[in-house]
Amino acid sequence: MTLLALDTSTAWASVALYDGRAVLAETTWHAQRRHGDELFPTIERMLTDARLSLAADIDRVAVASGPGSFTGLRVAIAAAQGIARGAGAALVGVSTLDVLAYPHAPSKQRTCALLPAGRTEWYAAIYQERNRKWLRRSPYIAATLPQLCRQIGTHTLFVGEIDEEAEQLLRDLLGPKALFASPASRMRRAGYLAELGWRALEAAPQTKLGEIEPIYVKQPSIRMTFDQPFSPAPTDDLALGLPKRS
Repeated sequence: MTLLALDTSTAWASVALYDGRAVLAETTWHAQRRHGDELFPTIERMLTDARLSLAADIDRVAVASGPGSFTGLRVAIAAAQGIARGAGAALVGVSTLDVLAYPHAPSKQRTCALLPAGRTEWYAAIYQERNRKWLRRSPYIAATLPQLCRQIGTHTLFVGEIDEEAEQLLRDLLGPKALFASPASRMRRAGYLAELGWRALEAAPQTKLGEIEPIYVKQPSIRMTFDQPFSPAPTDDLALGLPKRS
């Protein structure tokens, strides 16, 4: 079995092939606004390099479902639905913010995943290990960095598409409480999306093709505090759950 993972949530795009044990191939690139032109040629090159066929070998598809760019999200979701329908493959959507946070679970650091939302706002969510499980501890929100920082009271690792100006503002607002992953490790990779998607499909039935919708965060939901527990939907536990530590 082979899973194809697709992510065109922002100006950065990523595609990967995964067989449940290893990432067979992965490409991440700065697509800017060229997702529609570049996605399928990238998929075709990757399949050729891996000596795989879309029709014969792909039986699972995972797609990043947002939040993110309206057009970018639609490109990947439409492509994933078309590929799954044509190949008879199982399909699952995974939040883009969940993908960003997932590789940092072993650090046990309280983690804030960030994506630009336009103007001065950012999409964000907080993740933390509780009772030996890595969980999302907040809703997905859209807020300015000052609004976001007013809700952060402890050391927090920031990951995602954080430019130099945003990093400096976070340091100014939070001081030593603001921690940053290295530029390479804070980036979004479809290999992580593939792992989360595989785990979700192993544990739950296939999503109906028409049921995957982009996650749009239209209004800030900043009244809650990130230090309060947030009860995620059952699929959030599934997507982010890691094996319990002994």
